[in-house]
Amino acid sequence: MRSILSWSFVIATFALTACQSPAHVPKNVPPDVADGGGGVDDSARVRTLWQDRTAGGVRTEPCLGPGDLLEISVFHWPDMQGYRARVSPAGTIALPMLGTVKAAGLTETELRDQIANGLKRNIMRDPQVSVFVAERVSQQVSVTGAVARPGLYGLSRDHRTVSDMLSEAGGLAEMAGGKVLLYPVKGSVCDASGAARPPVRTLSDIEPVEIDLNAQYARAEDNALALPVVGGDSIVVNRGRFLVDGWVEKPGAYDIAPGMTAFGGVSAAGGALFPADLDRLVVWRPQRGGTKKKIEVNMSEVKNGGARDVTLEAGDVVQVPMSAVKMVPYSAYWVMTTVVRVGASFPIF
Repeated sequence: MRSILSWSFVIATFALTACQSPAHVPKNVPPDVADGGGGVDDSARVRTLWQDRTAGGVRTEPCLGPGDLLEISVFHWPDMQGYRARVSPAGTIALPMLGTVKAAGLTETELRDQIANGLKRNIMRDPQVSVFVAERVSQQVSVTGAVARPGLYGLSRDHRTVSDMLSEAGGLAEMAGGKVLLYPVKGSVCDASGAARPPVRTLSDIEPVEIDLNAQYARAEDNALALPVVGGDSIVVNRGRFLVDGWVEKPGAYDIAPGMTAFGGVSAAGGALFPADLDRLVVWRPQRGGTKKKIEVNMSEVKNGGARDVTLEAGDVVQVPMSAVKMVPYSAYWVMTTVVRVGASFPIF
């Protein structure tokens, strides 16, 4: 029995010595990263896109293009009631009495006015024309990633936003992270020449605009979710997982639920162990360029309502450090419940 206690003392001493070492830092995390550093500000790009897509003279209504199916009606003209015409590869449509009419690069309103002017010159005194896009092929936005219904969606209203397209795709899926990547095409809705602008074929040539779903904005112009989209834009919702490391019951990787916070992350990992120092919890957040942002959280104050919790994002590492003060009784408890119990199971000579 004396030998068992001697070994217990040695193990306890080793445990206490190990506890005095610095807390474990996740791999590839620079220890000297300052709070709030390492990110890239996309606000200037968002403001530029706002100016390009909503400024005076710029058409925010989707322009027509090859493949679009149009339904045209003219009041008091039976042959032109619900008349359907598809925009040809050359960007034109064929209409009775008017012949070939240019459609690509024009909006529904502009095409309606163009048809009305043509009828007014040769056929009717005051033509009442309506143009409806029955099937829009040329102006589509790709919505992929962690959404309910990924796919291509046509622009069917004068003013569609990033938020509108996410709703069109069924909203965010359960595994969605906290960021949306917008890959905007260059230029306005239609080129200055009036020709339909071809969609971008690959995303590798475009630097995405990162949209933080948990951010708060003072002005609407700063919120990229309200940014108008145009045909050829691509929206990608990232899939969210975060890591919990340190003194928790079950360290590992977990899926992010909408609104998940650091407190919820620790709870998802089974809760903190007794030696955990919840006053010095750290969230390491990946930034562009491979750096990490250090966010310190006092979980004790969060529990009491004295501090604000941190909403987790995809790729976050929640690090729960140990308390040197709590490790002394914990080491003794561990020795008595583990080492002594195991030693007692062996016969004593």
